[in-house]
Amino acid sequence: MPERRTLEVGGKQIRLLVGGRGPGILYLHSAGADLDWLDAHERLAARFTVYVPAHPGFAESTGLDEVDDILDLVLHYADLQDACGLRGAPVVGTSFGGWIAAELAALYPERVGRLVLVDAVGLWLDAYPIAEIFGTTPPELAQKMFHDQHHPIAALMHAFTTISAIPEEIALPQMRILEAVAKIGWNPYLHDPKLARRLRRVTAKTLVVWGQQDGITPLPYGERWRDLIPGARLEVIERCGHLPPVERPEEFARAVGAFLA
Repeated sequence: MPERRTLEVGGKQIRLLVGGRGPGILYLHSAGADLDWLDAHERLAARFTVYVPAHPGFAESTGLDEVDDILDLVLHYADLQDACGLRGAPVVGTSFGGWIAAELAALYPERVGRLVLVDAVGLWLDAYPIAEIFGTTPPELAQKMFHDQHHPIAALMHAFTTISAIPEEIALPQMRILEAVAKIGWNPYLHDPKLARRLRRVTAKTLVVWGQQDGITPLPYGERWRDLIPGARLEVIERCGHLPPVERPEEFARAVGAFLA
């Protein structure tokens, strides 16, 4: 199991999970499902020391009031890298975390040794709009996020047919997470119009990992990341939706571990 720490970064109190042995990697989580330590993290921790910070406004991390846009998050993670001795280490980012990781690699190429983008938001394709996540019911969101609708998280989401049906102890943290995501990704919706032009600056060897059945950011987004980042490679995980670390932890960890070895 990981060690749970509180780290001060630029005046923010950041919840940080650290586990494993070996070279350090920074894991930037999505909008919640991989916020805590997962089987996927444990598998990676067999070969690496895995750092999983909670973004400002997530879990016990403070400082959301100091974050107004994606650049603020990039600067926050540059400071966190320095605080953890992870400057130049590999960065793995899933969904919302993938957006942050890509911006970091484009703006500060020397800070990212290798880059793994997992079903990342951050780009926009008119032909494939990113699915709405703020105004959908839990069952509708589960249909878009998961290939396996019997996965425990998907099954839980299907049990809550309306927002009002969600127990308060589950609803309040999730509302706080959505508030944090919306502060960055409300308008423009979950992307940075300038990012596509900046990706040519990425120097890190890059792996793009994508769930074949992603209903939030469908596979053409994975192909777009691959095409825009010099030398990037795309690996598709079958029978998987938007969150490979959650839905297919073994396949995810195998792909990432082999790439980072």
